[in-house]
Amino acid sequence: MTSSPASTPPPPAALSAFLRGCERRGAVFAELQAGDPERGDVALAATLRAFRAHAAALPLADWPRRFWALLVATPPLRAAAPGARWPPALQPLSLAAPADRAALLLRLVAGLQEDDAAAVLGWTMEAYQQALARACPRGAAGEPDAVAWRGLADAVQQHLRDLPPARLTRLARLREDALAGTRIPPSAPAPLRAPPPQGMERLPAARRRWPWVVLVLALVAAALAATWFWPPAVPGARSPSGAARAGEGVPEAAPALTEPLPAAEAPAARFDAQVAITTHADFELLADPDGEAIARQADFLAWYIAQAGNDPAVPAQEVPHAAP
Repeated sequence: MTSSPASTPPPPAALSAFLRGCERRGAVFAELQAGDPERGDVALAATLRAFRAHAAALPLADWPRRFWALLVATPPLRAAAPGARWPPALQPLSLAAPADRAALLLRLVAGLQEDDAAAVLGWTMEAYQQALARACPRGAAGEPDAVAWRGLADAVQQHLRDLPPARLTRLARLREDALAGTRIPPSAPAPLRAPPPQGMERLPAARRRWPWVVLVLALVAAALAATWFWPPAVPGARSPSGAARAGEGVPEAAPALTEPLPAAEAPAARFDAQVAITTHADFELLADPDGEAIARQADFLAWYIAQAGNDPAVPAQEVPHAAP
C-alpha cells in the first residue's frame, strides 16, 4: 500500500493579501529599473517565490523591507537590460546609474520613506540621500529641477495606473504560482537561422544538398588519385633545397620556462547576505523548503512504506510524513 505525498498547505491569507498589494508596484519597479518589462517580470517571479519561502519566519512588520530587499538584489535588476527602453515621460530614469535609479524608484514606485529605502539597500542615510540627489532631474545649470521632479513622479503614478489588463492577469498568475510553490518554465526563443542564398529559397532541401554532395565526391576522388601519382617517401631523402625530411635531424625542443604565480589578493568587496541568497547555486531549492524536506527523507519514507506493506501489524495510517 502506498500513500500519496502530502499536498502543499494553502498559504496564509495575510501572505496572499500582502503579495497582492505589492505585485503591481513590484512589477513597475522591476520594469523601470531594468528598462524591460519581460526582464522585470522574471525578477518579480523569483522574488515572490523567495519571499514565500521566508515570510513565515519573519514578523509582519518586517515583510515590506524584506520583499523590496529581495527584489532589489535579484540579478536581472543589477544593470539595465540590453536594449533597455523607457517611455518618453520617464526618459530621465535612463540617465541615472542603476544604483541611483533603484534609490529613486524605491521612493517613487515603492513609496518607501527614506529610512526604509536606505535599509532596503543596506546604505547609510547619508549615502542614500546622495544617491537620491544624483538621480533627481536637474536643470540646465545643474541645479535640482523641482518641476521636472514633480513631472517624473506624476508620470510614474500614471504608469502604475495604466498597466494593461493582460499584464495584470500575468502578474496575478505569477503570484498564484508563487503561493502554490510552482514555477512558470521560461519560454525559449526560436533559434535564428541564416536566410538561404538568393535563388534557392524555393528549392527543396534535397536539391539544395546535391551541389555539396558532388563537391565532396570530387575532393575524395582527387585525394585517391593523388595517392597513385605521389612519389613514395625515401628514407634519408632530402628536399631540393637540401633540408632534411620531417623527423630527421630535427633538434629537440627547448625546455619550457615556468614561473610561479603571485599570491592571490584579497577581494575588493563581498556580497551581502541578501545578494548571497538570490545568487546561491541552489537558489531554486532554497526557495522551496517543503520540497527539499520531502526529498531529504525520500529514502527513509520509501523503506518505511515498504515495511508497512509487508507487515500487517503496522497500520498504513502510521506512515510518517516529512518534517516541514
